[in-house]
Amino acid sequence: MLGLFRKPPSLTFKLAYVVEEDEGTFHAFAPALKGLHVDGNTKEEAERNLIAGMKVYIESLINHGDPLPIGPDLQVLREPETPEIPVGAFLGSLTVQWPSLHTSGIS
Repeated sequence: MLGLFRKPPSLTFKLAYVVEEDEGTFHAFAPALKGLHVDGNTKEEAERNLIAGMKVYIESLINHGDPLPIGPDLQVLREPETPEIPVGAFLGSLTVQWPSLHTSGIS
């Protein structure tokens, strides 16, 4: 019997954040994640530090059983379910334009 591959469940977040120059360095924070403030020598470094901090912040919420601060500044994006496929098989998808709703069986 072939083993099945199943992608572990995951969440994708859309997080609003602010990066501002601060006396030659950069300060970044995410309004939804209270108390999470980071800095960096460049804007990119501050963003990388914010991503790392966000991961630790959310992991801590989950470990403590606290709710995620879902709202306008932190959204969970839904990912399509990946079907189970046999090991060694390939997963693909097709987009097909059908000429008419009347011949498709859809009313």
